[in-house]
Amino acid sequence: MFRVRVVPYGRLAKDSPISSEGMEVSLPEGARVRELLSEVGLFDEEVRSVVVNGRRGRLDQKLRRNDVVEVHG
Repeated sequence: MFRVRVVPYGRLAKDSPISSEGMEVSLPEGARVRELLSEVGLFDEEVRSVVVNGRRGRLDQKLRRNDVVEVHG
């Protein structure tokens, strides 16, 4: 298991189960962005773009320990 931080932006900052300050999430090794979204109660269709550690990300991108994932909706 490892931890990442997820931070919502745009509409997701208001309408998602994630607080606008973000939250820490524990994931199994090899987890991808799509699995993170599922873990925090978001659907792929709600997310317009993903940024991982300041760079454009993908839903199928593998995550690593201490990544910061911004989800824009």
